[in-house]
Amino acid sequence: TDWVLGQFSEKMITARQRYRQFVAEGMAEEGKPWEKLVGQVFLGSEKFVARMQELLEGKKEIPEIPRSQRYPGRPPLNRLFAGTSPGNKQQRNRRITEAHIAYGYTLKEIADFLGVHYTTVSKVVGGRMKK
Repeated sequence: TDWVLGQFSEKMITARQRYRQFVAEGMAEEGKPWEKLVGQVFLGSEKFVARMQELLEGKKEIPEIPRSQRYPGRPPLNRLFAGTSPGNKQQRNRRITEAHIAYGYTLKEIADFLGVHYTTVSKVVGGRMKK
C-alpha cells in the first residue's frame, strides 16, 4: 500500500487524503470499469486490445484459457453476419467459416444464431476446410 499511496504524495497524510478523493471521484463517474472490459481481461483502447490479440495469437488453442479471453474483441455474430443476404448461401458459408476459424465461435453458437442445426454448420466448416 505504501507504493500506491506514494503515487499521490510523499507525505502519508496528504497521500491518504488524495487517494480517498481519487476513489470518490472514480465512484462518481458514469459506468463502472468492468463494464468496459474486453474479453473479460483487457481494459484499454482498441489499439491496446489489438496489440494484446497479437500476443495471444499462438495461444488460441490452449483450452485452459477461456474462449472469451482467447478471442478478446471478437465481433459479435450479428455484426459478422450483418449484410448477409438470406438467399446467398456462399456468402453465409464464408461468414460461418470465418466465425468459427477466425473468431472461435462454436458450431452450436453459430447454429443457434442462424436458426439452423449445428450439423449444418459443421458440414459448412468441414467442407470449406477441405478446400
